[in-house]
Amino acid sequence: MYELLLIASTIIISILFLAWVYSEKKLKGKFSKTISTISFPFPLIALYAVFRLNINFGYILVGLTIISLLIWIISRQTDISKLQKEARSFFLILFAITIFRSFIYEPFQIPTESMIPQIQVGDFLLVDKFSYGLKNPVGKSTLVNVTDPKIGEMVAFIPEHTICSSSIQKAYPESDFNNSQEYLWQRYSEACTPLGLTFVKRLIAKEGDEVIYKNKELIINGKKVKREFISSDGEEILISETIGEASYSIRILENYRNQLTFGSEQKWIVPEGHYFVLGDNRDNSADSRSWGFVPKQNVVGKPYLIWMHWECLTCLPSFSKNKFLK
Repeated sequence: MYELLLIASTIIISILFLAWVYSEKKLKGKFSKTISTISFPFPLIALYAVFRLNINFGYILVGLTIISLLIWIISRQTDISKLQKEARSFFLILFAITIFRSFIYEPFQIPTESMIPQIQVGDFLLVDKFSYGLKNPVGKSTLVNVTDPKIGEMVAFIPEHTICSSSIQKAYPESDFNNSQEYLWQRYSEACTPLGLTFVKRLIAKEGDEVIYKNKELIINGKKVKREFISSDGEEILISETIGEASYSIRILENYRNQLTFGSEQKWIVPEGHYFVLGDNRDNSADSRSWGFVPKQNVVGKPYLIWMHWECLTCLPSFSKNKFLK
């Protein structure tokens, strides 16, 4: 649905742009104002589709910046002064946004329930891009490394299973995976894209750490993670979990049982250059338990705050849930 929405809005925007140029060039701007009014909602629809599809917005933003630059250069060879002015303005604005988004903060929308209770479906986050280093604006490589994420922090990253050209050995570099993990990798990889998708989870362990998960209990390097009861409504339990200096709330479903969250002991040794991540909604999160480890270079940044909540296209945006994240 959202793919069609994005394609349709892009085609309509292109057609309306050509119609605007024709109106300015041949009809002395007779229909330009009307065309501008009609075209107003379509960029917003396209932007919403991009967020819902969880597309890497950096590539789109860089592409739009280049297109606006080309239009500005071409417009200078015409006598349409309004086109020159608008193209120049769009290029400068998009260029500034590209720099801001690539090196300072990046907007990101949460599409799943995996980080409840901290983050809800439809929350828009700002991801701090400079806490861990300067990233390539059209890739995941780090240009300048600043520091590594700390245990217990939320991290935004691109898991390997979401990149269509990747292989299971990228998530299990020592080829230490069983048939169940291989099956889960293949299952989750079906939703891959050429550039990968951005996820938000909590960093639980780093390279060399031993992680054990059994009957919804978490043990790291032989020590059980500290937990304190918060509340229960008969269906879910909210628990305060503390790892290192970080304390945060997690959600557990009382009557939920599956092989990932309850039963026999699961054990992982985090390989060199990788992280182990979990969702705060422990019984309803696809994470390192199901699709493997996260390479260090795949970390995009640190989720900083919720700046808007917009759950559906027909819903009104809300700012009442805005808050800093921990």
